Amino acid sequence: MKSKKTLTLVILVVAVLLGAAFYFLYWIRTPAYALNQTRLAIKEHNTAKFEQYVDLDSVLDNAFEDIIKAESKINNDNLFSNPFALGILHMLKPSVVDLMKQEALDKIAAKPAQEEKAVDPVPDAMRRNLERHIPLDKLSVKDLQLTKQEKGLATANLVLHDSNLNKDFLATLHMEANDKNDWQIKKISNLSQLIVQFSAAKKAKLAAENKGVMDRLNQAVSTSTVDLNIFMDNNLKEAEPQKLLLASLSATNKTNVAINRMYYDVTIVDEAGKELYSYPEHFRGSIAPGATVQLETSKKLNSLLPDDKSLMQKELSNLMGQIHVN
Repeated sequence: MKSKKTLTLVILVVAVLLGAAFYFLYWIRTPAYALNQTRLAIKEHNTAKFEQYVDLDSVLDNAFEDIIKAESKINNDNLFSNPFALGILHMLKPSVVDLMKQEALDKIAAKPAQEEKAVDPVPDAMRRNLERHIPLDKLSVKDLQLTKQEKGLATANLVLHDSNLNKDFLATLHMEANDKNDWQIKKISNLSQLIVQFSAAKKAKLAAENKGVMDRLNQAVSTSTVDLNIFMDNNLKEAEPQKLLLASLSATNKTNVAINRMYYDVTIVDEAGKELYSYPEHFRGSIAPGATVQLETSKKLNSLLPDDKSLMQKELSNLMGQIHVN
C-alpha cells in the first residue's frame, strides 16, 4: 500500500516538473519574454543580453532611413527625390550606423565618459545630427506592452515620457522570431512619425514660451470652427480597436504675403474653455494673401496613453476645437 502511495506521489511530482519545464520552455520562446529580458538587460547594463534580444544592426539600419524621411518632412525638402544627395548619404551610412551602435552599447553598459577616439568628422557630425532629434537623456519608459503576435511576427507599444516636454510619446516596436524561435526587436515601425511629433512638440513648447510673438502670428490667420470626430479605423489590424481623431477647419491668410508653411496646435476644450487635449500639426503648401484653405488632420488614439483614453471616453458633441499657430 505504501509503495503505491509513493509511486503516485512520484508520478505527481514528475507531472508537475514536466508541466513546469514545458511552460518555462514555452515562455522563453515568446515575444513577451524577449521584451522583459530587454528591459532587464538595460537595467543590468548587460550589453550581451541586450544584443540577444535587440538586433541593433537592423534597428539602426532602419532608423537611418526613417530619420532622413523625418528630416525631409520637417524641413519640407524631399531628399529622396535627389539621387545625388541620397547616394552620398548611403555612402556614409555604414560608418554612421557603426558609430551609433557603439555609442548605444556604451550607454547601455554605463561606461564612464572617456576621451573621444579619433573618428571621421563627416559621419560623426551626421551621427550627432541624427541623434539630436530624439532626446534620449530626457526619456523614461512608462509602459511596455505586447499588442500583437502571429506567424513569427509581433508588435509591442513602448510608452516614453519626455521630462523636458512633460509629454508622452508612443513607439511601436516590430519583432521577429529567428530560426531558433527566439524573438528580437528588429525596428521601430513608427520612428519617422515619432521624430516629427518630437519636433512639433518642441516647437509648441517654444511657442508657449514666446506667447507674445505667437499672439501676433495667430492674428495673421483666421480660422473657422473646428469640426471634431472620432473614427474607427478598420484598416489597422491591432489587438484592440484603433481610433482616429479627425479635425477639419478652414484657415484664411489675413496678411499681404503668402504663407508657405504653418505649424499649429489642434486643441480641444470643454464648454468652460478648459483644455482637455492638444496635439501638434503642420501645413505644407502655400496660402496666398486673402486666400482660404481647408485643413484636414487626423491623430491616432491609443488607450495606453492616459490623455488619449480620457478623450475616447468623452462625448465630442460637448467639446470644442481650436487651433493655435506656432
